[in-house]
This record gives sequence, C-alpha cells and structure tokens, in this order.
Amino acid sequence: MANAGSKHRMAQIILGTTGTVVLLGSLLLYGHRSDHPMLYYYGASPEAPGGKAVPILNPLRNRKDEANAEWLIRDLRTNQCGQIVRERLRANDGQICPVLRSNTKANLIWLDRERSAETRSYSRRLIYDLQDSKARLVVYFRNSEVGWGVDTVSVLTEPAVLQPNRGR
Repeated sequence: MANAGSKHRMAQIILGTTGTVVLLGSLLLYGHRSDHPMLYYYGASPEAPGGKAVPILNPLRNRKDEANAEWLIRDLRTNQCGQIVRERLRANDGQICPVLRSNTKANLIWLDRERSAETRSYSRRLIYDLQDSKARLVVYFRNSEVGWGVDTVSVLTEPAVLQPNRGR
C-alpha cells in the first residue's frame, strides 16, 4: 500500500513542477509579446504578391492594430470604399477598391514590431495576402497629432505578364 501512495505523491510532484514550468514559460512569452509578433516566417518576401508564405505569429501578441486593420478591410469591401480611400487614406481608390471587392478573405502574413510611444514618426506595416487576386494589401499605421492609427494602405499586385510579339 505504501508503494502506491508514494507513486501517487511522485505523480503529483511531477505534475506540479510541470505546471509551474509551463506557467513561468507563459509569463516570459507574455512579457515579450510586443517585441516579437512573428515567431517564424518562411516563404517569398511578404511584399511579393502571389508568393507562398507560411507565418507563425506569436499567440500572445497585442492584436489591437490587427483588429483595426480588419475593420478597415471590412469597410473597404463596401460601396463606401472610394470615399474612404480618397478622403481618409489619401490613396488610389481605382487600384485598391476593385482588388478588395474581388477577394473574400485577407490573411495576415506579416506585421512589423511595435515600437514605444516615444517614437512619434514611426510607422508599422501589416501585410495581408489576398489570395483570390494574387495581391498583397499593406496597411500602414503611424503616429500623428490625433494619436496612433491607420495612416494609409496600398495594394501590391503581380506585374503584368508581357505578351511576346506575334508577327504582323
């Protein structure tokens, strides 16, 4: 009987130690979440439209900018896209609106690190893969007089394939 009790006690000690290690590891990761939003990235450059990308994002990162970018993407898929792009984002609505309306999904594949509030002119990019049109949407955040927020957007598309000259 004493043998079964000591095995049970040993299992509790191992479980408690494992739980403590996991908790401490999670706290350390949480402490570094804003410094390392990307744990791993494999594939073509994030700016290369149509290229395959495999990002592994830190699950403990600050997602506030991502939420704002997703709201913007949702709004840019509406009939108000042209007005939003021209008036608020100062960008080319003729390029951005058609690409966003033709895509059903935007997958985040890259985000720059966050910086401290001391850096007034810093900008941060979030890059989304728009698979349906083989394009990338880049959302730029920046500090301004009104605070931190979306500054502008751009769409990166594949260059047009040149057609060979066919005789006259």
